Amino acid sequence: MLSYQHAFHAGNHADVIKHLCWLGVINSLKKKDKPFTLFDSHAGAGCYDFSDAMSSKNKEYETGISRIQNIYADSALLKDYLTLCGTFLTHNNYPGSPAISAVAKREGDTLHAMELHPAEFEKLNTNLYRLKSANTHVHKRDGYQGLRALTPPKPNRGAILIDPPYERASEYSDVIKGVEQVLKRWKQAQIVIWYPLLSARAGAKQGASEVMVDKLAQTGLPCFKAEIKIAPNSEDIGMYGSGVLVINPPWQLDLQLSTALDDVIKDMGEASTAELTWINQDT
Repeated sequence: MLSYQHAFHAGNHADVIKHLCWLGVINSLKKKDKPFTLFDSHAGAGCYDFSDAMSSKNKEYETGISRIQNIYADSALLKDYLTLCGTFLTHNNYPGSPAISAVAKREGDTLHAMELHPAEFEKLNTNLYRLKSANTHVHKRDGYQGLRALTPPKPNRGAILIDPPYERASEYSDVIKGVEQVLKRWKQAQIVIWYPLLSARAGAKQGASEVMVDKLAQTGLPCFKAEIKIAPNSEDIGMYGSGVLVINPPWQLDLQLSTALDDVIKDMGEASTAELTWINQDT
């Protein structure tokens, strides 16, 4: 199914937690001089104009980045995120994960951004070209197929972001299969998986994220989940929050992300909460 376009949701609360976490992973990789490779399996358009028809239809950015873009942040990670976003926001744009990767990585690091949707791929190609980021590659292909073909990288350092739309219930099992296949070849991969938290309104998809997280935790590898909730779990709300599962997280990412989310929820509304939980503790 190729109907999903992220522009309708760009800059919302789900993007905030996802991109904070992803930037934290990139920052950690940059602490060593050795180059690394980033993989974005569902890259989307890469950058989003808040004034276009799709982004302005629901204005979901008003529930996310717009609420925090001018706050004073105690968290170093949140400061980095807001600084990076600020360059785009001055032009009424929001950076998707490929743009964040392209800007945050170093010249000697590599980015592979994969997108199958024809219209989204063309936008992605254009948007990343404009950023003129060295060693950035755009692929019009299925993300899981791309991960099978391109991992493990050389040198064996890097991270993967998996962020499917979850329009179909089967996409949850696709994530599990895709991650398991990668880990057979690249056990050291740092993997960030975004997932929605859905109420009963979602029908068969309610609880699917929780099942997916539990199954992925059975790999036995170190992992934690971080979640942000912006509303009570009531049937009329639909997606009441979202989370990230991080497999093989870098050292202290849990503390950095927790501190950032504590700052974020202060401006996300009275019902907003955030929680980070280790599932398989790193030893």
